[in-house]
Amino acid sequence: MSGSPRARWRWIWAGWLAAAALILLIAWPRAEWRLLSARLINSQAVEKLGFGGYLVFDLVDTGGRIWRRSQLDDIDPKPYRDFLREHAAQVRNPVGPPPTKQKHVIYLQLESVDGLMLGGIKDGRATMPFLQNLAEENVYFTNAMDNTASGRTTDGEFLVLTSQAPLPRPPVFVSQPLDKIPSLPRVLNEQGYHTASIHGFNGAFWHREIAHTALGYDEMLFKDDLDLTDHIGWGWSDKAVLRAAAEKVIESEKPLFLHVITLTNHHPYYYIAKEQGIEPGTIEEEFLRSVGYLDEAIEIFFDKLAEAGMLDDCLIVIYGDHDSAIDEQLEAHLDHTNPRLVTDTVPVVMVGFNRPATRVDVMAGLQDVPVMVLEELGLEAPLTFLGSGWNRWGRSYSAQNGGWQSVDGALLPWTMPVDPAVLTQLAINYPEKLLEP
Repeated sequence: MSGSPRARWRWIWAGWLAAAALILLIAWPRAEWRLLSARLINSQAVEKLGFGGYLVFDLVDTGGRIWRRSQLDDIDPKPYRDFLREHAAQVRNPVGPPPTKQKHVIYLQLESVDGLMLGGIKDGRATMPFLQNLAEENVYFTNAMDNTASGRTTDGEFLVLTSQAPLPRPPVFVSQPLDKIPSLPRVLNEQGYHTASIHGFNGAFWHREIAHTALGYDEMLFKDDLDLTDHIGWGWSDKAVLRAAAEKVIESEKPLFLHVITLTNHHPYYYIAKEQGIEPGTIEEEFLRSVGYLDEAIEIFFDKLAEAGMLDDCLIVIYGDHDSAIDEQLEAHLDHTNPRLVTDTVPVVMVGFNRPATRVDVMAGLQDVPVMVLEELGLEAPLTFLGSGWNRWGRSYSAQNGGWQSVDGALLPWTMPVDPAVLTQLAINYPEKLLEP
């Protein structure tokens, strides 16, 4: 085959379309393709749609990704580099001296916990009393926008690990190669940290094990790797997982970055009621029962670290991966909530940082978390990180809700001067183009 690269891509694209059309005629899937849109576990997809249907979907999905990536070759990266430099100058702080002692960095990722839980009161009691006390004694955000897209939980992970906005669809964890994008695990690995994730479910789900490996984790612990016995809902209970996580911190001989991904508080939120032998009530009632259990699990984690004298050696970020999807019902059900700038929010609490106790009401987002962590450690965040540093908050972007910024107490739209989806794809596939001088 001869000719220009563009002509060769046309031939490849035409050949792929012909192959897909032929298989489509032979094996039209009988189930809805949206079952596969998340590409959760391939074996389940084959079981549901049949091999032929899965093959058609996979051809379409793979071909689309190849085509989209090929288009990046024709994009001039200079406007994107210029934007990242100008943006970083606006939202970051100069790198300060590192702490005298390397601290453990811990992410506690809370499944489906809505931002309403910070400040939420029902029947005279805080919805998550332990987390509320932690928040008021440290730094917490009341308007951290849910920046996730179709990937939901894994998009939350992508945000706190790469500080980039997820693509609208398909989810980045199942559709993108993540072995090149600058990430928090990679930065901390270079500083001598051992980086690990722990999750009480199957590592194949959402391609999480593949994605975490690509993002630079040294170690991943999933359901089959954990010697636990307490199973609730989808997997090992949050109390069991958080006890195991605390032990891992206590036993670590090196500075540790530990990413704990909880699961028990998963929609439809009735797993605690069933575990207790209680007939589930309304979804709002069961959500509050479920986050109450999670609050107890967080307290167990902190108690174990405190008993071992480890709390002062840790920087702990507690955040919701995405909102509850029932926030309007919850807001009507609760007796009190904090005012919100946007409807879709997640809690973010920063514990152990050398900052005064502060309630932050301006716009923020999960992409700010890794930048703040690195600033606290005296490390420079990669240029591809979009988040804001300490006291530079007020701007956030998501594929679902667009860009927003706080200006003089008002919430105003914020438009990136470049295509956000292309920026994410460049950061994933060609970060070197964005990092060139």
